[in-house]
Amino acid sequence: MGFDINKIFIPSARVDIILDMNSMAPDSRSSIVYDVDFNTQTITIAQPFIPFSRNTSFKELYLTAIIPGKNKKIRVGIECSHLNLIDQYPLANNKNVAAVLLKYKLPVKESNIRSAFRLPLSTRYIIKGKILYDNLGYNTSRDFSIRDISLTGIGIVVPKKKNNKIHPLSKIDIHKEIKVGIILVDMNLEKPVGTLPLKVQVTRINLSYSATHTWIGLQFILLKRNDENILNKFIHGAQIEELKRLSGRNL
Repeated sequence: MGFDINKIFIPSARVDIILDMNSMAPDSRSSIVYDVDFNTQTITIAQPFIPFSRNTSFKELYLTAIIPGKNKKIRVGIECSHLNLIDQYPLANNKNVAAVLLKYKLPVKESNIRSAFRLPLSTRYIIKGKILYDNLGYNTSRDFSIRDISLTGIGIVVPKKKNNKIHPLSKIDIHKEIKVGIILVDMNLEKPVGTLPLKVQVTRINLSYSATHTWIGLQFILLKRNDENILNKFIHGAQIEELKRLSGRNL
């Protein structure tokens, strides 16, 4: 299946730039296209809200976008050979912003980056959650907080002690499978974006996160397609909103 770059990567298009897409830990950052030069095969995008620096290193670099497919939306991308930073890029409103210039090469291909889309949560986009562990329920309101989320899992922070006793969640075993329910909330909307019942596995525990808290990484087990679409939309919307806030531009 062929994809027409002239219809996909155009000014104002929402995109994700992926570093090391085929690795075990790809880095995905949302942005939007400022300008395209099809003659020189370059694309200028907004500096993501988690910015690239001149020390950013990578083995692979892809620019991707979601487009309508035959039966579902699909993600397509183009490989880019290098990343140049622009400190003062002039916009049409005469405002200068940080930008990134990419040199790409065809063709546009379907891309799979299920391990990407990690996002630190903001004050507008929040996640409420409940964990069922050893027949007891633990809630975000009092027992833990969700610090980040991706299409592959969530990172939670748990107090080491509760009521002067070791918090049960801080003693959870690695590789343990537990049930988690999360509610995705956009504070600008009356109803939650989605409510997802999930099964997860404990994959990482950082006891040295701080003197008072433990960080725990939970990986989703068999995330359903519909849940994945809801989560992807939630994360992407949050990233774009943060990008708009930092650029001071109505995108």
